[in-house]
Amino acid sequence: MAKYKALIAGRYSPEVEAISKEAPPEVEMCFLPQGEALGDHVADVDIIYGHIGEADLAKAKSLRWVQVVSAGVEGMMYPAFKDSDIILTNCRRMHGSQIAEHAFALLLSLTRRIVTQHEFMKDKRWEKVPCIELAGMTMGILGLGGIGRAIATRAKAFEFDVIAVDPEPMEKPESVTELGKLDWLLEFMAKSNVVVVCCPITPETHKLLSHEQFNAMQDGSHLVNISRGKVVDEDALVDALRSGKLAGAGLDVTYTEPCPPESPLWTEPNVILTAHSAGSSQHIAARTMRLFVDNLHRYVREEPLINVADKEKGY
Repeated sequence: MAKYKALIAGRYSPEVEAISKEAPPEVEMCFLPQGEALGDHVADVDIIYGHIGEADLAKAKSLRWVQVVSAGVEGMMYPAFKDSDIILTNCRRMHGSQIAEHAFALLLSLTRRIVTQHEFMKDKRWEKVPCIELAGMTMGILGLGGIGRAIATRAKAFEFDVIAVDPEPMEKPESVTELGKLDWLLEFMAKSNVVVVCCPITPETHKLLSHEQFNAMQDGSHLVNISRGKVVDEDALVDALRSGKLAGAGLDVTYTEPCPPESPLWTEPNVILTAHSAGSSQHIAARTMRLFVDNLHRYVREEPLINVADKEKGY
């Protein structure tokens, strides 16, 4: 007889269903019926794979653990959940490869003028445009978690000198030449030709990059943000783009999502926007479900879970 009931409320696919059958026998696995409200199915659930909002949390009287399918957990940081004893785990280190690829796609689209040349192609216009060589430049990575490390590894292959800032104590990986804390941020910005934002959104990182930080950068630098839009002060970003301090920005995230129609980011000539799609991959649903099933086996054996989030830190 099952001891725990788990509700799968995120990232369904036939492959996910197949992997779910590898769960321990102590766990009854249930899938949220398509089109039905989560709140109608949580009363007796012990474990949720997905996200649960504040209104539905009050209905989940037996809930002990939530596994979100993203790396970021800010959506779970409302007071009722944050103050509860419910365990929160995330899917960090599951998105590094595809998000790193997306970061370089944005950067190379800017520096190799791919969008401009694509527009030329539509008009059958054969015209060379000036491009920027990246080899030998310095890439600054803001946040050296799983995604930041994946980007650093690839940056070395592009012959970048890689520096990084992260608030957590850690050993410097071989791919990084300098690693500092947040008190090094202005010097970090000044040294970087390209800054890639990889950090979570927390009270400490909200609008972390604003006028002072952009003004510290070298003229003609680039920004890539593939983590959370609220890390960047968008008024300061637009000012930096229009002044020439930034030559371009590749953004997979914006302060408000979807990006509002009135946002100047839509029409800035040196901005490329994608719709928070950097984490997309044909492998991600199976990869995150595999992590969840592994954690289920740990849970029933009363072993430490993988990727437990710190509710106080917000990541």
